[in-house]
Amino acid sequence: MVPTKSPVQPVVVEGGWTEQTQEEIKLMELIRHTEAQLSEVQELQSKQNSPVATKHKAVQQSSLYKQPNTKRVWAYLNGGRPEDGTYAWGRTLLDNCSSHLKMTHPARTMYTRDGELIQSWDDIERDMVICVSMGHDFITQKELKQVVEVRANYARIRRQLGPQATDLVVLPSSELLSLVHLHN
Repeated sequence: MVPTKSPVQPVVVEGGWTEQTQEEIKLMELIRHTEAQLSEVQELQSKQNSPVATKHKAVQQSSLYKQPNTKRVWAYLNGGRPEDGTYAWGRTLLDNCSSHLKMTHPARTMYTRDGELIQSWDDIERDMVICVSMGHDFITQKELKQVVEVRANYARIRRQLGPQATDLVVLPSSELLSLVHLHN
């Protein structure tokens, strides 16, 4: 705790939260405004890219039955919860998922909710729930927790007992050794 001369806040807890300054409030408003503008521009671009917004509208019987090339899906991260996902759309769906999910590396593969690999644009249906991965195999949230737990146990053992505690030595069975000696 650090004493101050301010009558409003006589003591400041180091590392604690204080009220936002006017500058921080203005910056947050600017960020929200910019995000709103970005989403409007993206929406306009997606409308312009759809077949409905073509410049010349030729009346054709088959045009009523064509699906748009832009498909909107609900995307979530591999190993995450579907509830934590977001909508993504566009012809470049992987790029759109990367930006909307704020992925550290670009998205490379997509899976259905059941873990089946999506290999074609035709496999994707409108408003489908998809899992997006950076190239790793499909993993459920439960499996991801187990992997994290194994890594935590490994790190804990190394810290408590030293690096040699996690060194593994694999020796062949005595039966295998006796077979090797017989052939030599």
